[in-house]
Amino acid sequence: MLKTHDAVRKMVVGNSKLRTLSQADVEQIQQVLLGMMDDFDRLCRKHGLTYFLCGGSALGAARHGGFIPWDDDLDLAMPRADYDRLAELITQELGDRYWVQTIHSSALYDLPFLKMRKKGTRFLELFDPDPDCAGLFLDVFPMENVPNFCLWRGLHGAVSSFLHLCCSCVRMNVKKDRYFVYFEDEKFLKTVKIKAFLGKCLSFFSLHRWCVMAEKWDACYRNGKSKYVTIPTGRGHYFGEVVARDIMLPVQEVAFADRSYFTMADPDKYLTNLYGDYHRIPPVEKREVHGILELELGETNE
Repeated sequence: MLKTHDAVRKMVVGNSKLRTLSQADVEQIQQVLLGMMDDFDRLCRKHGLTYFLCGGSALGAARHGGFIPWDDDLDLAMPRADYDRLAELITQELGDRYWVQTIHSSALYDLPFLKMRKKGTRFLELFDPDPDCAGLFLDVFPMENVPNFCLWRGLHGAVSSFLHLCCSCVRMNVKKDRYFVYFEDEKFLKTVKIKAFLGKCLSFFSLHRWCVMAEKWDACYRNGKSKYVTIPTGRGHYFGEVVARDIMLPVQEVAFADRSYFTMADPDKYLTNLYGDYHRIPPVEKREVHGILELELGETNE
């Protein structure tokens, strides 16, 4: 009942109040993203940062040899130690071309992972927290260490899930009016009201403080040789993303479009855990799309 992400994705399709991307739009977006990814890849190689494609981008690399044909973003993950260095390096070396959004770099930003946004472009999503910096983006998620002892692992995961639920509810309370403007499904809006009410009850802390607490808790286990790891801010959340460390590391190079980037050590096990039968192409009505308000690509020849 409290999971609204999938419901929003379904209601974006055919919504006349939002901009629907054409296949030509998607292909142009993908070309800009590849240029951004080249910059990101060079930066990481230069400074010895470990990263890998994750989520839909890892799926695209394995199933399509590049982007999922209808995908309009790139998903990446990094071990926490490297992730904590990333924002400063992007700002220092690529700051003329990119904004960095984290809960520490922007007072308005309210998502628990980093976005690298391209200046001179515009990709304004319905729930974008900072419209003035709403360029095309790469999403970068921190990979966290997981306690080896099952009881501590259960506690770590339970608290992480609770804190991120609190963030989600408070975020819903802050942005609830947008849901009522752009969506009409009564059952869904009832869920919005419930989450917003819970968020109002939890607003004795600001959304920013909830996000900071969630991040600190996720990163609190420092054993870089733990048997398991997870990406608690990913689509499967803490428990849905827990895998053995040797599934993720060491990374390996993989063909992506006409480039070579990095993916995890065992993409098949990772993707099977996250998607099940990931080779099956989903029907059109189940494909994930973004609901956007504005799109400007700027100079597209990277």
